Amino acid sequence: MNEGAEIVVKKVAGHIPKGSIPKNPPKPKDHHHPHHHALSTYRLTREDISGGPVNLDQIEPGLWLGNVTAAADLPTLEKLAIRSVLTIDSCPLPAHVTENPGLRVKYIQASDVPREDLIKHFEETNKFIRDSLAEERNVLVHCYFGVSRSATIVIAYMMDKYRLSYEAALHRVKSRRRFVLPNPGFITQLKLFALMNYTIDPQNDRYKLFRLKLAADNVRKAKRLPVNCMDVVKPDPAVTQESPEPIVYRCRKCRRVVARKSNLLMHKPKPAGASGGHHSTSSPAKYASLGDITDTEGDESPPPVVKEDDAEGDQEVATGSGEEPVAQEPESEPPKDGLSYVTEHMRRSSIGSDHSHDRSSSEKDGMCRKIFFIEPLAWMTDIFHNTQGRLYCPKCTVKLGSFNWVMATKCPCGAEIYPAFYLVPSKAEYSTVVQNVQVTV
Repeated sequence: MNEGAEIVVKKVAGHIPKGSIPKNPPKPKDHHHPHHHALSTYRLTREDISGGPVNLDQIEPGLWLGNVTAAADLPTLEKLAIRSVLTIDSCPLPAHVTENPGLRVKYIQASDVPREDLIKHFEETNKFIRDSLAEERNVLVHCYFGVSRSATIVIAYMMDKYRLSYEAALHRVKSRRRFVLPNPGFITQLKLFALMNYTIDPQNDRYKLFRLKLAADNVRKAKRLPVNCMDVVKPDPAVTQESPEPIVYRCRKCRRVVARKSNLLMHKPKPAGASGGHHSTSSPAKYASLGDITDTEGDESPPPVVKEDDAEGDQEVATGSGEEPVAQEPESEPPKDGLSYVTEHMRRSSIGSDHSHDRSSSEKDGMCRKIFFIEPLAWMTDIFHNTQGRLYCPKCTVKLGSFNWVMATKCPCGAEIYPAFYLVPSKAEYSTVVQNVQVTV
């Protein structure tokens, strides 16, 4: 090992005190300058590697979990035959590690905060660990201290490999490294990972809500939807598709399709007499109990109750009686010919029966249908540059509902939803494939 490399190892191991090198050091005139090696090394390394002495533990044969000091210490890596390094940190390792031809290095930028989206990396990190071990390359997974971020990645790997619950995987990892402690946000993501059967299912309602909440946090800061969060906005359901869904929701006035059934985000009603704040329930994996994962981020004022516009102004949908608001058919002119009359009669008859069927099925599975909470959709143009507002039909401009990225919205059933995008049943109607055909008659 040459002299420069030795200096790198000492620097990253914390043996060079922080601040010992001046902020604006003089440029060396030649290679014989007394500070040449130290200054060159300083430029190659991150400035904050002071994670204490080398610290790492073997979780199972070939798989190690440790801190940044261990990952940057080449003698330690060589001694333990570690040839793959997985970094989960705010910045990458020094160049003497990342550019080492004998090491396979993967870097994922992440901060140790509850809102950090680590779950999206679970499949690729699991593959990196799995492939490295299959090639008999010992793996070190690390963050700064080896307590939260990297521990989360290792727990996710153990869950996937052995089909364990979060609690069981945590116990197994903690038995090897006692101070493992993922932050609360990472714990939620690990439990969600198990719920999705150890894979990422974009159609899972809980995962959709998780992604929505991350986007909402970004909207709260930027006052608009950032480009990197655009994936939460789903395509316009009115756009022609090869295999359209048989069940959609239409504007009652102009019949324009405004949502598909798959766009609905289901939630269970809040139990009568339950106190405010977080609502805990054991909803099935197919649905998301919005109250389980929503909060008002410290807002002291109570969430607004869902409202709808009528001819006399804004009126609350929630009347306090617990009754579901009745979706009234808008008045329309009588059909001028016999065919139109028959078509309209069939449409109205089927809407009534189908909506009743939809309501009864939701009551059977315990899900609330007082308001249609849905995913953000491409036709909702105002959601891209506003934190809250109303949703208008893109065809006839009648108000269909509202949205709020930054505050919880209270459903008439009592559940508090955050973020919220909803259609009012009196403005949007349930429609089956039969009605879709009737509309084109």
